[in-house]
Amino acid sequence: MFVMATWGLNIVSIKYLTQHMDIQALAAVRIVVAFITVTLIIKARRGRIPKLGRVELGWVALAGFLVVYAHQVALVSGLRFSSAANGTLIMATSPLLSALLAALFYREKLTLVRISGAMLGLLGVGMVVAGSGAQFGLTGWGDAVVFVAVLVFVFGGLVIQRMSRTMDPLGMLWYMYLAGGLMLVAHAAMTPSSYQTGTWQMTWWPWLVLMFSAVIASGVSNIIWNAGIARLGISRAALFVNWLPIFGLLFASLFLDEHVTLTHVVGLACVLGGTWLGLRRVAPAVPRNGRA
Repeated sequence: MFVMATWGLNIVSIKYLTQHMDIQALAAVRIVVAFITVTLIIKARRGRIPKLGRVELGWVALAGFLVVYAHQVALVSGLRFSSAANGTLIMATSPLLSALLAALFYREKLTLVRISGAMLGLLGVGMVVAGSGAQFGLTGWGDAVVFVAVLVFVFGGLVIQRMSRTMDPLGMLWYMYLAGGLMLVAHAAMTPSSYQTGTWQMTWWPWLVLMFSAVIASGVSNIIWNAGIARLGISRAALFVNWLPIFGLLFASLFLDEHVTLTHVVGLACVLGGTWLGLRRVAPAVPRNGRA
């Protein structure tokens, strides 16, 4: 829940920062600062960067590509053409996609209750978007690219779950940020708009917001997120993603003076119910004779 609240505030922060900084440069700087943050945390814990074999390096590079690079690039590119309403609803399909893919790749039990929880959470998100007055409509390729962003994020979660069996979350995130950060820096370096003077001449407040986004939302929160996937599995952890647009709406109401209506409250109740259903553990059946 802390991670979702932080990521919700991060949505407002990034929306603010895009008015002051080039998008590709912003993504690269955030990840570079987050990489430095994770490095300092490891050193503060007197830990060492684990040495990895070729196979493990391949997995962390794949996770960095999916979660750090591809997700960010696809999401930003898709939202340029897709509406905010469509983008939010598409992102909310993450829990259901995670449950389906976890069942396919890790043979996790896909129960009707878990699917119902994911669908109920999606309904709540839809009500929140509708209550915000957003306009629905088909936006073609933009929606498709946002869906790709969600898909690569979910596949990245599956890779993280596999890696968490043998790697510490801190070391895993360090390598992911190293790989994905290098990709984002290379992308920004090849983008002419990244060299605009205004991008690097911000006042102190945008830089402070950038530090929050990079250090807390991208550094500390992702360490907790990876640890959550390791404990819960991607299908159960991803149910909390339904809270992301809820927190985003609340912080937007607080900082951008948007109104919260009864529809939003009902949507929040649906998300809460969906999360509870998805995380609910089913007790094993007891035979009639009372013996296991």
